[in-house]
Amino acid sequence: MSLRRVAHGIRASMRNNGQAYGCSVSITLALGMLDVEAPVSGSAHHIYFALGAALALSVLELLATAGFRKVLEEEPGTVTAMGVSLSLVSVGISALLAWATASLVGGVVAWPVTSFVVSVVYLLPAGTEFALAERAQRSPPPDGPDPR
Repeated sequence: MSLRRVAHGIRASMRNNGQAYGCSVSITLALGMLDVEAPVSGSAHHIYFALGAALALSVLELLATAGFRKVLEEEPGTVTAMGVSLSLVSVGISALLAWATASLVGGVVAWPVTSFVVSVVYLLPAGTEFALAERAQRSPPPDGPDPR
């Protein structure tokens, strides 16, 4: 197996999984925050957590596709790479929000509310990161020295 093929595989994995990885980190962190800030005995609250997150993604998909009538377009690979590299911001905001929501709401209600809020709010800065990446991609390169 050549190093070139491995590098190609890494690029493909980052293009296809980078944004989902940040979302996974955020929602996993929310689960951990809830275990500490809003502990509840039993296991039903974990189901509520999953349902809250799933509901958030369903609502966002409905809005993003204008009621499932508009196709979601793909971003160029360089935009995706830059957008994913900025995910520290969206993950950080999600972490603070998970902590605040779990702490302020508390109890069983905190579980679906926190997963819903983190799922929705993660995508707002993530979308901004992609918008910034796309803008940077379109910007003309800075004037460099004359190549002659």
